[in-house]
Amino acid sequence: MNALEVAVYALVLAGSMEPFTCNRDAVKGDVVCTNGLAATRDADGNIEFDNGVKVVRLMDGRLAFSNGVTTHWGSAGWVQFSTGLSVRRQGDGSFRFSNGMACAAEGEDKAACGKRG
Repeated sequence: MNALEVAVYALVLAGSMEPFTCNRDAVKGDVVCTNGLAATRDADGNIEFDNGVKVVRLMDGRLAFSNGVTTHWGSAGWVQFSTGLSVRRQGDGSFRFSNGMACAAEGEDKAACGKRG
C-alpha cells in the first residue's frame, strides 16, 4: 500500500475539492491523510479506511468499495466511478480527475492532491 494509491481512493471517498496530503508511516505501514481519512491493509490485503470503507480489487481488475461505489473502464483510459467522478493515470505517474483535481507522489511515503494548475 502506498500513499498515492490511498490518496486517490481518499479523494473519491471525500468528494471534496480541498487540497490534502497523505503520509505513509514506514514502520506501521498505515497511511494518514490530512482530509481526515486514514487507511490500513486488512487481513485479506484490501485497503480499509478508518470510516469502515474497504476497497477491494475484483478478479477483473475493477475496484469495489464496501459503501457501494463501483468502477468501470470508460473511454480513453479513464476509470469511471459510480459517483460520477473519473480518473486517469498520467505519463508522469500522477492521477488526473474529471473534477479538476490531481494527485501525485512526493517521494515514496507521501502524496498530495489539489487543483490542477
